Amino acid sequence: MKLYLTILLLNITLIVSASSIDKKVKSNIESVTVFQNGAQIYRTASAYLKKGHQIIRLSDLSTTINPQSIQVKGKGNFTIMSVTHQINYLKEIRKNKRIVSLMDSIELLTSKQQYQKQIVAAYGEEIQLLKSNMTLKGNNSKLTVNEIKAAADFYRARFREIYSDKLKINEKISKQQIEINKLTNALNLLQQRRAPKGVGEILVEINAKEQVSAKFTFDYLVNNAGWTPLYDIRAINVEKPIELHYRANIYQNTGVDWNNIKLSVSTGNPRQNGIIPTLNVWYLNYYNSQLKNKSLSYAVDDDLEVSAAPRSKAMTISQGSMNANNSANYTSVSQNQTNTIFKISLPYTIPSSNKRVNVKVQKWELPATYRYYAVPRIDPDAFLQARITGWEDLNLMAGSVNIFFEGTYVGKSYLNPSNLNDTLDISLGRDKSIVIERRKIKDKNSTAVFGGSKKMNVAWNISIRNNKKDAIHLVIKDQLPLSNRKDIEVRLLQSSGAQFDNKTGFLTWDMNIKSKQKKSLDFQYQIKYPKDYNISNIW
Repeated sequence: MKLYLTILLLNITLIVSASSIDKKVKSNIESVTVFQNGAQIYRTASAYLKKGHQIIRLSDLSTTINPQSIQVKGKGNFTIMSVTHQINYLKEIRKNKRIVSLMDSIELLTSKQQYQKQIVAAYGEEIQLLKSNMTLKGNNSKLTVNEIKAAADFYRARFREIYSDKLKINEKISKQQIEINKLTNALNLLQQRRAPKGVGEILVEINAKEQVSAKFTFDYLVNNAGWTPLYDIRAINVEKPIELHYRANIYQNTGVDWNNIKLSVSTGNPRQNGIIPTLNVWYLNYYNSQLKNKSLSYAVDDDLEVSAAPRSKAMTISQGSMNANNSANYTSVSQNQTNTIFKISLPYTIPSSNKRVNVKVQKWELPATYRYYAVPRIDPDAFLQARITGWEDLNLMAGSVNIFFEGTYVGKSYLNPSNLNDTLDISLGRDKSIVIERRKIKDKNSTAVFGGSKKMNVAWNISIRNNKKDAIHLVIKDQLPLSNRKDIEVRLLQSSGAQFDNKTGFLTWDMNIKSKQKKSLDFQYQIKYPKDYNISNIW
């Protein structure tokens, strides 16, 4: 008995000690910075610390935490001794409202079904009772015909009533079972989706010099989150600047909802190491010619120290796989040497569902000039083009662009800042009020033979009519063929003032056309080639 009491007291002491050194502390997400691949979570927590050594357990965190990224800071008269990370698979997953509702419905239907089954069982007992008392004639008594008839009528009526009620109740039980099965299947499916995956926890080992009310701030990187850029380019009319709307498609599947938090998006990449690369000595060596036809193999001398790949490798850069105030009016921009961070003051909720949430990041008004652009050799229509400047300092990223003109959706494009010049040209759609026609000039098209050569003259006319109420600035592009053979010569004979690029063969007319004005452009070229040959693709 004495030994039992000692063991019991020892166990109680261990339990009390364990609870005193492992204190669960609730924390709240204060803000999130989303990178293109990953996110940094900033949390705060507070706890009452006892004097001495103890462990604070910050629980209910994501399981996708990068342990090397955890930073914990405290305020108070205590010392943080160590910080460790773990995933707790023993913690019970909270039941959501849908699961609770399904379980309540199943329980209610099961209770009703059990009641119906008890009624059926009671009818069964009554049937057995009636059957056991169906002997109408006792040992010392005689029944009249009327008494027998009355008894038969009673038994017939009662059995009919019982079996009819049993049939109805059994039908009701079957329907209840079908409904229970449906609800059970739905519950199982939902529970499978929410199967226990554990929760992330951060254990903070602390030594407090005295009892103190402590405050903690901590942050860490998580996987399964990111954002992609998306742009809207809106042109109100040709008299006003272009509006460039910068938006972020944010997603996260970290296992923890981000509810009503301060949000920032960053162009940086936290996973890209910041170590400056160094060059090693690069040696050349002969390769084995017998292996040159084996595309997947190459020889390396075992005695040779190779610090760099003997063959150059192409580097592929992956681009992202988008009158009331909006969040763009509440965004501040901070920029350092390596990335740009857009801080959005309005709070946002991003559920852990992997569904993309469209967040308006920033809006700019950019200077633009407008012109019409046409390539009648390919398409007879003129296209209104906005030439945007001043975008170079915006630190834009590659992404899809939705284009709007005068409030109407025009189409989609793709913005790749690495391929742009100082001017960003955006097509705002066709304008049918500018009529352009390209046709051959028959009396100037001819073919003649001179000695061993054949000369072909080709002439085209481009007619333009401006049916708009205002004058327009129009650029027309056409071309003549080029030759990469010495025995084929191409010579421009007439261009109607076009700028000619002899490296590309392009002809460019840049002109202003008044309202209702017509213009005609002629150009002609000559092709000289051996008379015994035919040339394809002349037109």
